[in-house]
Amino acid sequence: MRRTRLLAVLAGVVATVAVLAPGAGSKTAAPQVCKVEYVSGLEVVFKRLSTHPPAVEFRNKVVANGFQNASIIEGCDGIFRVVVRGIESFDIAVDLQAEAKTVNYDASIECIKGKDDVGELEVVFGHSRTRAEAADLVSRAAASGFVGLQLEPDPCGGFEVMIHGFQDQNEAGDFVREATAHGFDVVIEKS
Repeated sequence: MRRTRLLAVLAGVVATVAVLAPGAGSKTAAPQVCKVEYVSGLEVVFKRLSTHPPAVEFRNKVVANGFQNASIIEGCDGIFRVVVRGIESFDIAVDLQAEAKTVNYDASIECIKGKDDVGELEVVFGHSRTRAEAADLVSRAAASGFVGLQLEPDPCGGFEVMIHGFQDQNEAGDFVREATAHGFDVVIEKS
């Protein structure tokens, strides 16, 4: 019985040391992990604040003034931004910025560059300011036999109309020649 107690105490001490020791004596802070943006687009920034509690208070004020989608985003620099995201066109961002000025917010419009599949070949059919314009381009291309085009948000608003999945530069080049023969002004890009 006494031996069992001694083993239990010893196991407890070992477990405590195993949990607490890795951080003991460390003079460096854990590295800050930045949020990876997966989608490009626009954001309207209402204000930057150095700590979270004032950011929450300011965000609540912004929401109370009618900007229901306001949120707080912490940057890699540790600064908290009160923002509205999900804006698809620069025109809408400008309208939102003007609306913010009517309630005395000096908001800025900023571009978000999302993570891309680096090195992937894609053929770009064009860039459009609005989703409707991009959809029209997709429809025109489909009517000519070019199906499978996708919309990808551009970092500063609008959309890129493109297709990817090419094995190599030669295959993409053949596709470009065919699309050009049908009157489309297309280019190969490496994302």
